[in-house]
Formats: sequence, structure tokens, C-alpha cells
Amino acid sequence: MKPVLLTFAVTIVLTAQATKPELPELGPDTVVAMVGGRKITSADVDKILMSMPPSVRLNYEKSPQGFLSTYFLLSKLVEEAEKTKIAEQDHIKKVLEYQRTTTLAQLFIEERSRTTIVSKEELQRAYEARKSEFTEAKVKIIYIPFVSGAAASVAGAAKSMTEPQALAKAEGVVKKAKAGADFEKLVEENSEDPVSKGKKGDFGPVKKADKLPDAIKMAVFSLKVGEVSDPVRQPNGYYILKLMELTAQSYDDLSETLFRDARDAKVREWMDGISKATQVKVQREDFFARDPKK
Repeated sequence: MKPVLLTFAVTIVLTAQATKPELPELGPDTVVAMVGGRKITSADVDKILMSMPPSVRLNYEKSPQGFLSTYFLLSKLVEEAEKTKIAEQDHIKKVLEYQRTTTLAQLFIEERSRTTIVSKEELQRAYEARKSEFTEAKVKIIYIPFVSGAAASVAGAAKSMTEPQALAKAEGVVKKAKAGADFEKLVEENSEDPVSKGKKGDFGPVKKADKLPDAIKMAVFSLKVGEVSDPVRQPNGYYILKLMELTAQSYDDLSETLFRDARDAKVREWMDGISKATQVKVQREDFFARDPKK
């Protein structure tokens, strides 16, 4: 009996879904929401959105209901505030004027940034000058750790190598690699880096701008494709690096980054000029040392 009831219930649901009436097309006068008994039309919502800056409109895309609820809450609070004429009080006027000053200044900076022009010639020059920054190096590594100082005498560290032992082993591995030994096999036999060892020594792409130790980046970018580095010392071990591939990103790949950096540099230069022109030079230290409340 239960299977029959289940089938009957499913049939009802499917029938209800199939016969669900289609909603009429949205027009400017279509009521899309209600706020405190007030009808909000499609045109009302569009008008609200058009009154907002793009950065604020992004919140609507995340949560239309939350965005509109906040908007009407603020509108109601402003309406109530205006009834009390709070904006006419001296201390409130000062706050509003200061906020207007800071907001207008910030918006002006944003507008300056938006309208700053960077020519194709400037971008091309920037690309040529910075090409090496965006060159990617694919490398394989062998990591040989060591312990030193007090850690070397701790129980359990007996199997670990001292720095001289690790260096001797690293130099031996480099000698084999430069003599033509299979680097991936050397990784499997000698590397103690758990991440790269599981990927046959692949360390991933390296760029000069990456937050890696300078010694590592210097070693990588001093190699030719196929070459193996001498041991590179780091605080807890030695790295052996093999350069597998060197790829320069194209102008098209970097055009957005180059434009953003060039635009921001121009805006900073403009701001620096204004900042220097408005720096205050104190002439009477005693005046500024006084208590302004007195």
C-alpha cells in the first residue's frame, strides 16, 4: 500500500509543477516588492540603483533583498532625522561638513584614476622594461635538510644530518646531476621535500616578483634551461635546482596589469605633487605646543 501512496504523492507534485501558471513579463509598473505596505515597482528599484555609485551597486548583486532593506532603513532614519532638524545643530553641521570634505576628496581621487590616460606606447615601454619580472621559470628541486646547534643533540634527531653532512650529500647529488644522472630519480632517492617529491621534484612556476628567498630566485634565474645549480643554502637545508623551462608572458597577457600599474603610478605622482604643495611648515613651535582648549 505504501508504494501506491508514494506514487500518488509524486504524481500530485509533478502535476502541480506542470500546471504552475507563468508569471507575466516584467514591466516598469510591475510590483516586485513590498515595504511597510508600500508597493515597490521594477521602475522604483531601477531608479534606486541608478542613484548609487557602481561600488555600492555591487551589494545589490550579492543580495537584492538585503540591499533594498538597508536602503529603506537608511531612508527612514534620514526622514525621521530631518523631522527633528538635527542637521541644523552646530556640532552636526561640523560633522556633515567634514564628512562631505573627505568623501568629495576621495571621490575626486577615484575620478582622477578613472580618467587617467595611459598610451599604448607607454604600455609597450613598460612591458619591455619589466619583461623579466614576469618571466616564469619551471624548476625541479631536491631538498636536503639539516639540523644545527642544540637541535642536533635532541633525542630523535640522530637520523638527521648536520649541516656539513647535508652539504657533502648535496654536493655529491649535484655532481651526479651535472654528469647526466636522471634528475627525477635523484629526487626520489634524495629529496626530503614532501610536496615536490611527490611530483617528481616539480616546484611550480617561479617569478622574480614572487615572495621567495632572494638566494633561490637568484639561483633559478642565473641558470640556462637544463642546467643544475650548486647547493643553495637556506636556514634548515640545501636546495638543488634544475631549470626546466623559461617562459616570458606576452604583452597581451600583461596588458591589464601594465595599464593598472601605470595608471596608479601616474595618480601617485599627481597626489605626491599635491601633498608637497600642501605640506605645513611650522614657524612658531610655541604656538603648537600650547593647549588649544585654553
